[in-house]
Amino acid sequence: MTSQGWDEDDLLEELRTALRRAGAPTPRMVAAGEAAFSWRTVDAELAALTHDSLAGESVLVRSGEAAPRSLVFEGRRLSVELDEGEEGLVGQLLPPAAGEVSLLGPDGAELAHAEIDELGCFCFESSAAGPVRLRCRTGSGALLTDWFRL
Repeated sequence: MTSQGWDEDDLLEELRTALRRAGAPTPRMVAAGEAAFSWRTVDAELAALTHDSLAGESVLVRSGEAAPRSLVFEGRRLSVELDEGEEGLVGQLLPPAAGEVSLLGPDGAELAHAEIDELGCFCFESSAAGPVRLRCRTGSGALLTDWFRL
C-alpha cells in the first residue's frame, strides 16, 4: 500500500534532521517521556491477592520444616497460582495460556523473566527478597498482580 510520492528514505532523513535540531532532552521532556512510558501497562488486568498460606500463621512458632508458601491472585478473567519453595517460584496461569511472565521489583525493574507454556505453567529458578509483583502477558491480554513480599 504505497502511494505516489512516498519515499521512506526522505521521511527518515526528515526525522533525523528533526532529532538533531531538537538537541538534548530537557528534564521536562524526560519526565513527560517517563510518564507516557508508565501508561504502557494501564490496560493490564489487576489481580488481587486472595490467598496467602502464610496469613494467620505465627512467625514465632518453630517447626521442623517450613511448608512451601502458596499464593493465589485473582482478576476478572485470569488468575495466578504461585508456590514459593527452596527451588524458587513455580506458578500457573488460569485459564491456561502460553505467554511470558516477569517478576518486577519495587522500582518496576524486571528481576526475572520466564516463558509461560501452553498449560499456563512457569517457574523462576531463584526468587528475590522484598516486595515484588508479577506481570503476565498472553495473546489474550495482560495481568498485573498486587505487590507481595518474598
